[in-house]
Amino acid sequence: MKPSEDLHQLIKNMSMSEKRYFKIYSTRHVIGHNNNYIHLFDAIDKQNEYDEERIKQYFGKETFVKHLPSEKHYLYNLILDGLNAYHKDRTFLTRYSNLIMNIEILYNKGLFAQCRKLIQKAKKEAYLLEKFSILFLIIRWETLIYIKDEDTKGLYKSFDEELRILEVIRIQSALMRIAFNIQIQIYKGKITTAFLKSQQEEIKKYYPPKKEVNSFWARYYFYSGMGLIYSVQRKYQECFDCFKEINVLMQNTKQFIVDLPHIYHTNHNNMINLLFALKKYDDILPIILHQRAFTTIYKIKNPALNQKVFLNTGESELYLYYKTEEYDKGVITIKRIEPELKKIDIKFSPSLIDLYFMMSVIYLENQDYRGAIKWLNKILNHEKDVNIRRELQINTRLLYLIVLLEKEDLFFDNQYQSVKRFLANEKEFKKQIYYLDIIKILSEQRLNATKLKLLKELIKKSKAENKKVVQESLNPQYDFMQWIEGQLLHKKIN
Repeated sequence: MKPSEDLHQLIKNMSMSEKRYFKIYSTRHVIGHNNNYIHLFDAIDKQNEYDEERIKQYFGKETFVKHLPSEKHYLYNLILDGLNAYHKDRTFLTRYSNLIMNIEILYNKGLFAQCRKLIQKAKKEAYLLEKFSILFLIIRWETLIYIKDEDTKGLYKSFDEELRILEVIRIQSALMRIAFNIQIQIYKGKITTAFLKSQQEEIKKYYPPKKEVNSFWARYYFYSGMGLIYSVQRKYQECFDCFKEINVLMQNTKQFIVDLPHIYHTNHNNMINLLFALKKYDDILPIILHQRAFTTIYKIKNPALNQKVFLNTGESELYLYYKTEEYDKGVITIKRIEPELKKIDIKFSPSLIDLYFMMSVIYLENQDYRGAIKWLNKILNHEKDVNIRRELQINTRLLYLIVLLEKEDLFFDNQYQSVKRFLANEKEFKKQIYYLDIIKILSEQRLNATKLKLLKELIKKSKAENKKVVQESLNPQYDFMQWIEGQLLHKKIN
């Protein structure tokens, strides 16, 4: 059985400050064999790819290596304990887990005045950040204080507060369910006009709610749901306005950005993709620059998020240069980011593959066919290691064909047959099947009337498919139709 790589992945995703803290933490909490764990930690940290056999050889004379799986398991949990201690007061959930524990301790010790003071402090911040599920637990402890004091007025006030919070949570949950239902149906390709109308009617039942039960999450899922509906309807300006409202919501309470940085980052991706759809290219780069800087601005220490931001902004910037035909700037950007790419594990995120694809596009447009093939091969060589979207796998093969055609490579016919076999089992990707047939026809030196007629029919069918609602419609990708129409301009007709 293949050795687990979980420990290696955990260590490689730790920041330098987390690693330093862990080593201090482990000296305080491990007795006797601490050096072994630190040495094992360091040895694994030095490996870019986990190699258990090399670890066994390195520690061949040590007794602990004979039961390495259990030692790895212990070290894994020790690291998690250390990270828990390191982040104890850094996130809302960890802060409030400790606060609720302290409230319970003070209550059980009969220190009710101190308990009440801590409850009021916890409630104030929980209301500010709209953490209603945790607020419900805090109010339950406050209810126990009122019962102990036989404070009837306070008790009824507490009951009313619980009911209001439950109503807030009910509205949030209903809007969340609607938004996710729309998202799921988009993924399944089961969107109809009747479905969209029914979802809009559902949203109207819950939004806008009464002021006293409105919340950040109610607004967030309202704009998310409506944004998805507008994206399906290709009402891109209305969709952009929805995601812009989400951005304003988070900016108004900056702690939401600190506690929910992934949502803030994803929302910026959505706004950028919509600006591409609206062809508002001048508005894009400032958002990309803010996206790159926001973890520093808000002092968010999250290595995994930083890597995701690096990948997404790199892809967005390259796509911008592709759409504005500034291919030289794209090449300069690739040279700048390439050293950092080498440090990222191929399994880290599918976003890495999306970036490889856009790098290939830039090189193709810059007529550097060798560079394009290099990154396309990286995608194809890692298909078994990474969960790559099927559409991206197909587009990679089609782009490879175009590169070979552009450079007049004799390998084109061989590659064409390979792509044809690959697409034989992908009947739902009709647009890409049409593209394949079109590329094959365009590979011929001259077109007769029959071939030209067939080509026009295929182009018409592919454009019709492109109008259908698909999840990929707002993802940055290569414009195959633009390339096809460009080829037609220079094609010789018999």
